[in-house]
Amino acid sequence: MILKDSFYRINSLNFEENVLEAHISIDPKHSIFDGHFPGNPVTPGVVQLEIVKEILGTQFNKTIQLKTLATSKFLAVLNPVNTPDAALKMTITEQEDQSLKVSGQMSTSEGICLKFQGIYN
Repeated sequence: MILKDSFYRINSLNFEENVLEAHISIDPKHSIFDGHFPGNPVTPGVVQLEIVKEILGTQFNKTIQLKTLATSKFLAVLNPVNTPDAALKMTITEQEDQSLKVSGQMSTSEGICLKFQGIYN
């Protein structure tokens, strides 16, 4: 896990009936924001997808890899100064080959930031 406990921390994690919900807090002073962008931090899309992958890995206690990203839509800016807390909600279906079919979203109090669907190993 390259971002967990430095870029963000997990405040809660709950998995029931194929739905994984996580609440996280992002560190607005993390060095990623030195270049993205000074004075107006924006969480890069690739970082948001890495958070999804790491939360899946935390839940299933194993290293997770993104196999296929079917869709990803970045709908709003995730600025940790304005809204450091975010929620993830994912529906997870285990496939015959043991991969995980995942669809979900990341949101803040200001609305949905990311919607995605993918297959993870």
